[in-house]
Amino acid sequence: MPIPERSTESRAGDVLLLPIAAVAFWTLAYQLVLILRWPAKTITWCFLAIALAGFFLLGRLWKKTNATPGKEYRFHLSHILLLVVGFAYAITALFVRRPNQDDVVYFHRALTQLLALNQPICLRQTSVDMDAAAFSPVHLATSYEMLMAFLGHYLRIDPLYFYQVVGHAFAAFLLPFVFYWCTRRFGLNRWSAAFGAPLGLGFLLLADKSSFGALLGAVKSLQSADPTGWVGFATVSGYMWQGKPIVLILFLPIGIALSYRFLSRGSATDLMWLTFLGIGGVGLSNIALYAIPAVVWCSWIAFFTLQLFEHKASEDLWKRIRRGLLLAIPLVYPIAILASLKMDIIPKPIDIHQLGPRYMPWREAVDYAIGGSAEYLRNIVLMVAVPLLIVRGRNGLFIFVYLCAVWLFCLNPLLARVWMENILAPTYFRLVYLLQFPLLCALLGAVGPRLAQPGNFLKGGLVTILALSAVIVSFFYSYRGLSIMPRDVKLGIGWKSPREYQLLPANVDFANAAGRYIAHAKLLAPAWTASCELPLLFPQMKVVAPRYVIHYFANARNPEEGILRRQAQAFVERDDPENPKRLQLLEAKFRQVIETARANAIAVPESKSQRVLATLKSINPGWHRVLKAGGLVLMLPSNSEPHG
Repeated sequence: MPIPERSTESRAGDVLLLPIAAVAFWTLAYQLVLILRWPAKTITWCFLAIALAGFFLLGRLWKKTNATPGKEYRFHLSHILLLVVGFAYAITALFVRRPNQDDVVYFHRALTQLLALNQPICLRQTSVDMDAAAFSPVHLATSYEMLMAFLGHYLRIDPLYFYQVVGHAFAAFLLPFVFYWCTRRFGLNRWSAAFGAPLGLGFLLLADKSSFGALLGAVKSLQSADPTGWVGFATVSGYMWQGKPIVLILFLPIGIALSYRFLSRGSATDLMWLTFLGIGGVGLSNIALYAIPAVVWCSWIAFFTLQLFEHKASEDLWKRIRRGLLLAIPLVYPIAILASLKMDIIPKPIDIHQLGPRYMPWREAVDYAIGGSAEYLRNIVLMVAVPLLIVRGRNGLFIFVYLCAVWLFCLNPLLARVWMENILAPTYFRLVYLLQFPLLCALLGAVGPRLAQPGNFLKGGLVTILALSAVIVSFFYSYRGLSIMPRDVKLGIGWKSPREYQLLPANVDFANAAGRYIAHAKLLAPAWTASCELPLLFPQMKVVAPRYVIHYFANARNPEEGILRRQAQAFVERDDPENPKRLQLLEAKFRQVIETARANAIAVPESKSQRVLATLKSINPGWHRVLKAGGLVLMLPSNSEPHG
């Protein structure tokens, strides 16, 4: 059973966990309002009530267990280093532009909800003018985007800017503190943990081979929203304003450290923090439904295996087993949602074939996250050298066995099909993030104390130097460039002003020029513009063919509508001189969309404008060019009026 905490010193850093509790309370409030169909504005009042009651009960628990977060905190000079690194990383994040297609899938519903706070939370697709399904029921349960929208609204900050820029900088600022807190749990002293934090960030700053060109490829092909490699989710070079990177980069290492501390001490407070981690993670992203249980499960397997290696007495072994069973408590929330999905209590999407294949080769899926042979070599060196040769001892052995458990139960090719059947094959690569390579790099801070021990060079210092040298050589071998460097200057994936959104400059230019015409229009435009950026700037605008348009209408039992709209969009954005019959078919669908008033504004790439305008004039001679901006030409019928 959980035991009272014996030392308050180790709890001083737990103040870092308080935001996790706040996110968990917000998630409970949001999902309560979602289920009861109360007006959206009541989320705030429910959150305040739950938070007040929750923190009151937590205060009593902390007093009883002598484990109050931040109690007996003592300032240390190493904390100055953390502040400097945190601010530097956050400021850098303000200048890096990495637009992401998923923003409209996640955040447009929150922006639309701000226009209808007296109405229940939206359950259907908000970017089209006809009834269409939301992306998935599980995405409706995530509360993070609504939290960011509400914070921006109440703080009088543009909600989109608050989400993409302020949230990004805040997550970047927290990252070194997370590494510091986690490495302290694994035995590093203050200075070692403080110097280890920037080493963990350094892993994210070094671009993986697979990440180069991934973003540009996603822009052009629209095949996948997820960038490849760890760098795809890294703070300054990735998408840390979104919920899923926060789970993968911030929550998972905390989950490993908390599980280890609970299994070692059996504190009820740690069990509580893990429960909040599970609830808050579900509110951030549906990834947490399987990633956090996997982290806790693999941690328990590692700890139990460690007990067997140490030949503990049977009585002590049973005590560890009972603690492991108690770890089921934090997993109740995410597993209950997974079970509800499996039993169709929470209805699953009718059609998911648009989301990717049901199965893909194991190596292809893992390569998507790891990269090529150089990255494999680097990561193998990290997984062996850091826990066994640098951290060492019980802490290092736990980390090594944890990594083995991840490979055995989550990344085993024999079990890949089982995972893919339950979490979708295109998302299987996310299990690689359970390995937490940035945390391993942060643990390199243990090198200093190892080498500083007097008279220990021949016994252990030489091994430490050789291990560190192997890590450094593996990084040189896999180095491809810095992840913060521009990916495509012409497209605008590079640097930006801190005042700018995480949007492509061309689309912002078009929005500034055409905003008064399209703010309330039904716009047909190329996929990258219409589905991923303009709706975020004009939440009241409807787009004819948003990203996943076929998926949305297929799950509303109207698949023909989604296909029609996508074909009309294809006529606008592409040429097919080698297949004129295909172009004629697309033109017929385009005509149908225009003649049925599904679209009353068209944005066309300049190279396609003459062809599209000729077709429009054959339908209605009043169609004409209005303006050109951002590489697009806006076309409207003659009776269109600009909106204020």
